[in-house]
Amino acid sequence: MRVLVLSNHTAVMEQALLAAGHEVIVCLSKPNVALRAAQNPPYPIRSVTHWTDFTELAGLARDLRGRVDAVATLWEGAMVAAGFLRDLMSLPGQPTAEAVRFTDKAVMKSVLHAAGVPVAAHRVVHEAAEIPAAAAELGGFPVVVKPLTGFGSTNTHVIRDRRDLERMRAEIFTRRLDASAFFRAEPAFRPLDDQGGFVVEQFVRIRNEYHCDAFWAGGDSVYQIPGRYNVPPLRGMGGTLGSVLLDPTSPEGMAVAELAEQAARALGIHDGFTHAEIYLDTEGRWLLGEIAARPGGGGIQHALLHAYHVNVPEMLGQFGAGEPVRVEPRPEPGVWGWAGPYVPPGRVVHIASRDEVLRQPGVVDASVVTQVGGEGGLTGSGQWGGLAGYAWLHGDTPQEVLALMDLVTERYEIEVEV
Repeated sequence: MRVLVLSNHTAVMEQALLAAGHEVIVCLSKPNVALRAAQNPPYPIRSVTHWTDFTELAGLARDLRGRVDAVATLWEGAMVAAGFLRDLMSLPGQPTAEAVRFTDKAVMKSVLHAAGVPVAAHRVVHEAAEIPAAAAELGGFPVVVKPLTGFGSTNTHVIRDRRDLERMRAEIFTRRLDASAFFRAEPAFRPLDDQGGFVVEQFVRIRNEYHCDAFWAGGDSVYQIPGRYNVPPLRGMGGTLGSVLLDPTSPEGMAVAELAEQAARALGIHDGFTHAEIYLDTEGRWLLGEIAARPGGGGIQHALLHAYHVNVPEMLGQFGAGEPVRVEPRPEPGVWGWAGPYVPPGRVVHIASRDEVLRQPGVVDASVVTQVGGEGGLTGSGQWGGLAGYAWLHGDTPQEVLALMDLVTERYEIEVEV
């Protein structure tokens, strides 16, 4: 089986397919080609200027039609491009229209609202000057602004009032966000005024934020596994981030899984992964934040392996090639979670080893990806939230695992030089 993979800063899908014995062709956006080529990968590399250059994508489809058997991607910014290529080459998998529903935040919220899924109200605007009118329609400030298509809370901001809006104009509407070489070319980092439209959303006062990861086959979910973040990620960026997996049969876990399933069905999922973000607000209302057609990021995938024997990379090797996915969740006793420490901006001058992190009681596995001499900041490590690595945790209760998170992240002993 020969698979075209649309990729970006990590090679997770490519490695999964190669491990499963498949042939791989990788397509990258042009700014990322040199970064990947420097790694001497064992596959040919193609490129497009960006994932929304549909003329170039159509040319790629003409070149590869009849030469590839499937198109796969984990990169949210390339989901629509992957659907477009499948449509042009008559290949199975998520079509363009479904990909748009799972990646365009305004389309997603409109479809979910029409289906009766509770979501925050929103408006689409094209420049900062339109925000006050949109805020008035949404019930007033504060509001949240975010790109129409983005990832990992990138360029997502809370604007508390008109004075806050004026202060932030130069910061987020006319200036590009700083980013490492991995992310510099991504459209989400452009100034919001230059993005051809962005979302203004009703501000939700979040008590707890949750996630739910699922796999679907033939329109039915094989599993729905809920979890709760240690802190709502938008609020927690720049600090310790992590989550604890919840018992799917508990009232809390059931509420999360049911809302995630309702949302995925409303958007038309048939086969593949979904990762939903769900809020419980301070008034006790459950709301669907967003849902993506991909596995969860951060340390979620490896937590699923520990807690349920759900091997996401192995599943990706099967799913990416269009083969039947073999998965049978088997829960392990206890409560499982993960956490990682933020690397502050600057040059890293010290960080603990993996063995040192593993000495913390309650830690069952750990990774350290940041190296001395590397960059800090939200995109420096290449991991979600700019985390230095992940520690996977085990305890008897969710509260015990949550309490471990700050202790374990201190074990990383990160020092940076500004």
